[in-house]
Amino acid sequence: VNSTRPAMWATFDLTLQNTLELLGEKKRGKMLDIGCGFGEIDVLLAQNTDFEIIGFDFAKKAVEIARANVKKAGLENRIEIEEGDVYNLRYPDNSFDAIVSFGYVSAATFPGAQKEIARILKPGGILICDFINCLSGYKIFNTLGRVFRKQAPYYVTLGGIRKEFEKGGLVLQDQKFFNTFPPLSLKINSKVFLAFEKSLGRPAKKILGRVRLVSFKKY
Repeated sequence: VNSTRPAMWATFDLTLQNTLELLGEKKRGKMLDIGCGFGEIDVLLAQNTDFEIIGFDFAKKAVEIARANVKKAGLENRIEIEEGDVYNLRYPDNSFDAIVSFGYVSAATFPGAQKEIARILKPGGILICDFINCLSGYKIFNTLGRVFRKQAPYYVTLGGIRKEFEKGGLVLQDQKFFNTFPPLSLKINSKVFLAFEKSLGRPAKKILGRVRLVSFKKY
């Protein structure tokens, strides 16, 4: 699989590494993945933590594939995949110790979704979600164009992210930047992309990293 989608698998690996760092000592309990896609990261998280994980996605096809990937990994006792909508979460108040959401502009970053997410997160619980780093060297010209057209999203700046999530009761804690490697679909081993990240990309994470991964806490 790594040979057919090397850049994607490098992204999965980096997402896992940075998420574990942002989680800190929180490695068990109940976790929700909002917009789980095909479930690859849920499998990685289950293999590297003690969380019981529920993943959901709006797309039925994604749910079917995610369930198959979970079954293939032998993790059906740890991961449950469901259909769901970020604006209408069916879970009781204070249900989850951690919530994650990935996909560059992840479902948890949709405007107005934060209040509902905070409702189901336990006090002291952590939300980790990712954004496009609009100020990345790979994205800056597109961002400037949107600024001039007055269509810039709230997540252009960290201040914009903080303000949007505080509306829903979630306080910004920390952030990570990654995916510094060029956005190329080369058929090479994913380790090449990871090697770039750990060498040339390491000192330039904020100016090259295409992903901004941010953690929030519910108080």
